[in-house]
Amino acid sequence: MSADTVNRRRLIAGLGGGALTVAAAQSAASSAQAADARVRFTHGVASGDPLHDAVVLWTRAEPDKPGPVAVEWDVAEDEGFKTVVRRGLAATDAARDYTVKVDADGLTPGRAYFYRFRAGKTASPVGRTRTFAREGQAPVRLALMSCSNYGFGYFNVYRHCAARDDIDAVLHVGDYIYEYAPGVYSDKEMEAKGRAVEPPREITTLADYRQRYATYRSDADLQDIHRRHPFITVWDDHESANDAYKTGAENHSPTEGDWAQRKAAAVQAYFEWMPVRPLAADPAGRLYRSFDIGGLATLIMLDTRLYGRDRPPNYTTDMPTLPNPAKPAAGNEKPAPIPDFAKFKTDVLNAERTILGAEQEAWLTETLKTSKARGAPWQIIGQQTIIATLVPVDPAPHMDPARTAMVGPDLLKFVPTLEKNDLPLLLDTWGGGYPAARKRLLADLRAHALNTVVLTGDIHNAWAFALKDDTGELRAVELVTSSVTSPGFETYMGAKPDSLASALKAKNPHLLYSEIASRGYMTLAVAPDACTSEWVFVDTVKSKEFTATTGGRLSIAAKTATTPMTVKVSA
Repeated sequence: MSADTVNRRRLIAGLGGGALTVAAAQSAASSAQAADARVRFTHGVASGDPLHDAVVLWTRAEPDKPGPVAVEWDVAEDEGFKTVVRRGLAATDAARDYTVKVDADGLTPGRAYFYRFRAGKTASPVGRTRTFAREGQAPVRLALMSCSNYGFGYFNVYRHCAARDDIDAVLHVGDYIYEYAPGVYSDKEMEAKGRAVEPPREITTLADYRQRYATYRSDADLQDIHRRHPFITVWDDHESANDAYKTGAENHSPTEGDWAQRKAAAVQAYFEWMPVRPLAADPAGRLYRSFDIGGLATLIMLDTRLYGRDRPPNYTTDMPTLPNPAKPAAGNEKPAPIPDFAKFKTDVLNAERTILGAEQEAWLTETLKTSKARGAPWQIIGQQTIIATLVPVDPAPHMDPARTAMVGPDLLKFVPTLEKNDLPLLLDTWGGGYPAARKRLLADLRAHALNTVVLTGDIHNAWAFALKDDTGELRAVELVTSSVTSPGFETYMGAKPDSLASALKAKNPHLLYSEIASRGYMTLAVAPDACTSEWVFVDTVKSKEFTATTGGRLSIAAKTATTPMTVKVSA
């Protein structure tokens, strides 16, 4: 195929789940060319899931009148499109919410490209993307992000990263959107400034989820980072509902309908609006996948939320009890039983439950084996909830009188009990309610990985943990990004950040780094002999005027024939 010829056979690849016939697409293209004002590219462009020879391209082409739409897409070596290397035709309609996704293949490994969409004389913004190398160990730099709540502030973090020219890909590990109604989990002052989401209710239907994505993707800073960098994404819980698992969610009740239907709607909207492969939702809801970054690394993206996760334990409903030895007061009933924290730890937490599901666990094992066999020095795992176990500390000594704690007083009173009994704060994490699954993961890393770095989000603050197995050997380093806008421990606990961070490090010796004051993102520079992470923080998300600074820095030296993997942290 010549660079200037529209490859009609590639039309089907661009259709995904809302396929039109080739004839209908060609007819729509002719109509669009006759009236170029008919189609608007309403939400910018995006690219994602780069391979060594292909990348997914995305846009939304909304017509003035309902009906099928066809757009042409171009990939070029230069921003002026003088050297077009791939070109094709894609179709969409209301069944796909007018989103367009194509898998542009036949590209050269390890280089940058420019792309655009066209409908008649109307053109989309020009996007920039790149492919991964096929071989060799040239260094790459990844950006890690999560937890971007539209109602809590401006996307300054996105804007800062968008302006960088040294990012090869952005990893977004979930909570790209939030499902809540306005005013439920947001900043009312920011909503008054225009950061209110649509629709003005909790989202439960396909139309709701589509409209919420449209709200988020209307943000200029989010459009810009998508335009400038390819994304590799996985969902966490808020793309469907808070604390979601395979068969339900904390934030889903029978009055909101069938969970399976809501989950299917959330998954469909995600695949429509995100530049991920496959182009349409897998019938089983699979999102886990891997990427070979030359001979340097294997990037493994896990789904720890919707595909295989069993229901997590709960301190309220799953707590065993002991008889209360206290004598009843005169005229009163027998005292209520007391919690049996020891039994909860041994029996409830360690019950056989999975966070990945058997199929994904088996896939992960084989992916690690393949990566090790091909000699990739780094196995990088992108996923959602922390693998480390985080035991909280009593926040009372660290409270800031100028801050009002976001969480209720009952939880604050319960935290010292968790500290006393060495129990995890977050039961929906690997290191909280899924220790058996965590143990299997670490065993897999021991047997089938060379050097492992885990990239995590969800918890809204910046952390680094040493992940050791039962022998005490370091099996992986877990690096956690701060949130784009969502508040962290400093807000939930109403605490002095430095004071609380110091206390948490003292209680959790595997905690290598902690910054719980700021919103931001993290970068990971990957080279054959070392990985280096840097946390970038913005001083505010409440104003569009902000200052960004680089906080902590952590270096991981790859193991050699005579030395183990080692970690060095610098402030």
